[in-house]
Amino acid sequence: MSETQKTTQSKKKRTQTKPKSRVFGVIVLSISFALACLVSITSLTPKRYVVSVGSPATESITTPRLVEDTVNTEALRQAARNNVAPVYAVDEKLTDTLISNAQSFFSALRSFRNAANTTRAASAPQAADGNADATDTRSWQEVIPTGDLLAMLVNFPVKISDTAIGYALLEASDSEIDQLQNLVLTTLETELRTGVSEADQVRVLSKINKELKISTLSVWMKAVGELVYDAYLLPTNVVNSVETTRAQAKAADAVEPIYIARGATIVEAGQTVSQEQYDMLISLDLVKGAEAASQLTPGTIIYLFCVFGILGLFLFVFEPETFSSNKQMTILALILWITIALEWVCYIVDPRVSPAVFGVLLTTLLVSRKTAEAVNVAFALSFALLAGGSGNTLFGSDSILAMAAMLVSGQMVMIIAERSRKRGTLIAAGSLGGVAGAAIVVAGGLILNYNWNTALIYAGLQMAAALILSVFCVGMLSLWENLFDIVTPARLHELANTNHPLLKKMMLAAPGTYHHSMMVASLAEGAAETIGANALLARTGAMYHDVGKLRRPLYFKENQNGQNIHDTLQPEESAGFIIAHQKDAMSYLSRYRMPSEVKRIVAEHHGTTLVTYFYYKAKQQQTQDGEPVIERLFRYQGSLPSTKESAIVMLADSCEAAVRSMSEPTRDEVAEMVRKIVQGKMDDGQLKMSPLTLGEIHLIEKSFLVTFTGLMHERIRYPALEAMS
Repeated sequence: MSETQKTTQSKKKRTQTKPKSRVFGVIVLSISFALACLVSITSLTPKRYVVSVGSPATESITTPRLVEDTVNTEALRQAARNNVAPVYAVDEKLTDTLISNAQSFFSALRSFRNAANTTRAASAPQAADGNADATDTRSWQEVIPTGDLLAMLVNFPVKISDTAIGYALLEASDSEIDQLQNLVLTTLETELRTGVSEADQVRVLSKINKELKISTLSVWMKAVGELVYDAYLLPTNVVNSVETTRAQAKAADAVEPIYIARGATIVEAGQTVSQEQYDMLISLDLVKGAEAASQLTPGTIIYLFCVFGILGLFLFVFEPETFSSNKQMTILALILWITIALEWVCYIVDPRVSPAVFGVLLTTLLVSRKTAEAVNVAFALSFALLAGGSGNTLFGSDSILAMAAMLVSGQMVMIIAERSRKRGTLIAAGSLGGVAGAAIVVAGGLILNYNWNTALIYAGLQMAAALILSVFCVGMLSLWENLFDIVTPARLHELANTNHPLLKKMMLAAPGTYHHSMMVASLAEGAAETIGANALLARTGAMYHDVGKLRRPLYFKENQNGQNIHDTLQPEESAGFIIAHQKDAMSYLSRYRMPSEVKRIVAEHHGTTLVTYFYYKAKQQQTQDGEPVIERLFRYQGSLPSTKESAIVMLADSCEAAVRSMSEPTRDEVAEMVRKIVQGKMDDGQLKMSPLTLGEIHLIEKSFLVTFTGLMHERIRYPALEAMS
């Protein structure tokens, strides 16, 4: 079968399997959706009781969640409102009116004096020349009789019935009238605009009358001033209904609600149900026949269908490899199902407790970061439905707060877990996620005016749940790794530890190979970091790539001490022993339960390359004995590198061996050797199955040179001891 036919068949096979894999993904999400609906509807539908006001309860009824005692809370709030003193404010409009009326009094006074003067002039006696007598010595009583004076005083805005005051006003000088006007109007305006309350009216009037009495005005002018004060010094401080209502509302809001704890008894068995108890049962949706959420089931189904539908669409569009992988979707299915089941348990403990951290942490470690982000959003949206409890509190403040806390907590977990290389750090990731969620809860509590006890209890639940679930997650992580053959950063870190039994065995039995492996690991790690590949996986694979040499360490040059066993063997035999180390490596890796990703690197790092040294040795012998050389016997029978990490280890292995064989090479010589090795692998077709691009291969070469420069730096040559003596 030709290579083209094999490729065509492979493509057909992938085309046939992908739809099945996507169907499996749809089935997984459908089951997850059904399970979420079951848990949500079961949790949110409380047991209902047949009760009525005035009838005894047939059984004790307890609260399914923390609930506010609205009756007693409202009583305390009403008492707080009643204790608020009225808020007074100066009525500017009334003040202006009173001042204007006082000014009108003095205008009427001047009109009164002008009219009296006109009457006096008209009735003045005539002199001998026919003109008015300039020496009119008549008193005002003679000019204006008492009856006429009373008629004139009626025009004053303030009632003046004492004719003596009237005649005194006529006898006063203009300057005295001006002095009275300035004093009275100034004092009135000051007091009225400052604000005169009804309670203080008498006191203020007494005060300004005293000030008036010590003035230089005549007794009658002081009497007129008192009349004006009595008429126009009225209360201008009135109750401000808006500010008073606002102060009452503020006092009521300051009253901390009284809560009834979850599980507390509302009605004892046999107790007569009061109106207050019945109202509370109604608010908790515990009265049969008066369901507050009669559309709960269809609404929950539609809501969760949208949540899991969006999750599936995200995976289909942005994570097609995950959605098309039966293995990945199986892992995701178990994570979703276990987390949803844990949510049911958490709801029983307290509706505000969420296991989202558990699911997000596992998804980040076992599937991918992008998938974990989508799962985090799905958990936040679906679990927030339960955070508020049942009844009319669905999607209340607790739900919104829980949603925000889960989103932030999950994001924090992903950021830290993605960079974690130790299992202990994963616990820290979960704990810090809990702290972030708790901070959101406290901030939300401040915004929603929660009392401190409620906010701190809620925050404590967030942190405790995150810590416990992260410990649970780390405890079962090894089970996931072994069950699904997954390499997590934590597992790779453990395998890359030089205290690993297999590495220690190689260090003792094959020290040259061990040193070579560590050098290759350094080269591979640096190159992988440069192109964005999995550096930890490349390093780990490189550390174990030659572990098969443990079976016959002396058959390899780096472990020999002068005597070369291949000098006694035929080239075909030598090549066979060399090639066999790859099969032996797989045996060791299986014995030590190495993950398949590491095995793949070891199995592919030689590809189908030629054991060049013994092949050319056989070719030289051919010229002597005429025996044909079968090239297949000198080639590795492994697979070509199919991942970036495998290809990097292949290039690092060959470059390290080649450069190590050079005697005191310069940087240019090392660069030329690296370029020659890499080009040779490409020309031999060893990299055609790898996803490396030409640009990435160029970056790998540059990375190798940087690493070689660090590993093979020049050292000071010390003089011989004899020369120093």
